[in-house]
Amino acid sequence: MRTNKSVWLPFSDRAEEREEQATERTNNDWLVALRHARVPLRPDDRLLVLYGHPVLLSLGLYAVAERAITGEPVVYLDGTQTFDPFFIGRVARVHRQQPRKLLPLIHVARAYTLLQLERLVSDCLSSALDRYEARMAVLTGLFDTIHDPVVSEKDALRSFGRMLEAITRLTHQGSTVLCLCPFAPVLTSTDRLCLDQLRSQANRVIRVREEQGMIQIEDESDEAASSWQVARSLLEPTDRKCA
Repeated sequence: MRTNKSVWLPFSDRAEEREEQATERTNNDWLVALRHARVPLRPDDRLLVLYGHPVLLSLGLYAVAERAITGEPVVYLDGTQTFDPFFIGRVARVHRQQPRKLLPLIHVARAYTLLQLERLVSDCLSSALDRYEARMAVLTGLFDTIHDPVVSEKDALRSFGRMLEAITRLTHQGSTVLCLCPFAPVLTSTDRLCLDQLRSQANRVIRVREEQGMIQIEDESDEAASSWQVARSLLEPTDRKCA
């Protein structure tokens, strides 16, 4: 005697399928916007400074992800506590790669005070680049850590000067240092002085600003004064479930 057995067929849930398609379109739009807003790195870049609107931190992370996708290690000194592995993971997935392949190539060290950041830059960064065979370092928090309440303005300027000397030595040795400098709501005279010193040593300076919902990116070191723009809303991901 034969018995009828129920057979489960893998029919897709149409609602879930539509949601996945919408997420994929959003991810693709986000990646296209990042690609359009990206700052192209040049072989002769040594000290590259991005300053202004905080969205530049996303542009910096995208530059890091691009390096990692090609298999190149990067050293990331995070003085603003803004390194986002979910961001890296999302870029990886849009590129059809696993986040676990990219993240080990990004070597992150965090600093919580000005003195910690100074030690990382002045005493540890050069050896870290050698150890990980990296040609590029990313630095955030140069201005944020200056506002350390236990450090006087004079000592803060001295520490900043030592870090700038260390960065300059690295660039003379052929390394690329990308400094991400988002503005605080209010810039102090110390901030402006340090920014002027940093810009004077850089071979490329990129200003990022917002105007009427558009992110304007201007290469101030380019003789042709090149600039480009992208809608800010396109640069703000809505899905963080990517790592």
